[in-house]
Amino acid sequence: MSSTCKKSISFYSDAPEWGGQEILSARIASIVAETNDVTFFYSCEKFAGFLPECVKQVRLPYHSETPFPIIRDRFGGKTQKAEELFKKNGVQNLVLCPGNIERCLPGLWAAKRLGIPTVSYLPLAFTQKETHANLGWIRDILANRIYSKVDRWIVNSPYQKRLMARFVKSDVETLLNPLAWDISAPPRKPQSSLNIAIVGRIFFEQKGHDILPEIARLLQEQNADVRFTVIGEGTHESALRQKLKNKGVEDLVEFTGWMPPEKVQEKLIKDIDLLLIPSHFESGPIVLFEALQCGCPVLVADAEYTEDYILPPWMLFKEGSAGDAAEKILHYAENWNEAEFQDLKKRLFLDRTDNDFKRNVSRIFEKLFAEGCLK
Repeated sequence: MSSTCKKSISFYSDAPEWGGQEILSARIASIVAETNDVTFFYSCEKFAGFLPECVKQVRLPYHSETPFPIIRDRFGGKTQKAEELFKKNGVQNLVLCPGNIERCLPGLWAAKRLGIPTVSYLPLAFTQKETHANLGWIRDILANRIYSKVDRWIVNSPYQKRLMARFVKSDVETLLNPLAWDISAPPRKPQSSLNIAIVGRIFFEQKGHDILPEIARLLQEQNADVRFTVIGEGTHESALRQKLKNKGVEDLVEFTGWMPPEKVQEKLIKDIDLLLIPSHFESGPIVLFEALQCGCPVLVADAEYTEDYILPPWMLFKEGSAGDAAEKILHYAENWNEAEFQDLKKRLFLDRTDNDFKRNVSRIFEKLFAEGCLK
């Protein structure tokens, strides 16, 4: 964005936790702040370490509450507090950064009261029912009233744009997630002995970790030389450990907890022979790109979101089928095709460098101002 037309733009996140959405939101704000006056209102203290000095930081005196934030965040005076902060800091334009449609609502309601234009950077355009959330159908009735209140939406993949089109009539901007690292390690052909990893939040309804015990049992029956590494933590970790114990395969699985990004990178390059992604839905599977950057082979559940990536058949297994996953793992080494792996990297990495991301952020915000969505 041109320095001759400096604007005032505020960002807002009331998430209490830290994750990929928060990291990317901070990155976008940092890019916008290179040529504009930027303020970031946030709840999670980790934002402080990811924002440059030129960004004015305002810590929110509350955070989004779960479960059912779409209901619970209406109470406790959060909207009034947001309204007071917006007035005090002279907010002119607001970019909401929710992890899902139920987050950041006090900021949205306060902005609407004050007549402030709003943009929402949303990674997941699934309904609550589609994500198997408790009382999803009721929450969707409430959530459907929110879409029309936001002036413009930004999503992170063509798939999410198609999902968003179900709810909004206005244009939806697509901002592809950038590559996590500036590396491109050579691909490693998997051997018969495999260390298989799952990376991410342990949450069965989305990430599909609950398929792991049966996969491990089936491979154990075949005397396959495999071990598993679970990198991450989450709501269902205890349940996963119990399921592994019930199947008698707990000794095949190592839990590492969350690891620093550089350690994950090192592990994917040196120790992991195959990355398993059993997710039922994703906004844009960052770990898939991380594995490809590290030259690590992948096996992915063929959930609907994968259609955009056109993965070769030997990289896919039937979603939710432990039998198909185990069969693909047993024959992965013989089905390996380095040329197809390299072609996949080339296609998926297009327009995802850090410079691409910066250029696309600038392009989108210039468009939003030019079209009058922001002022």
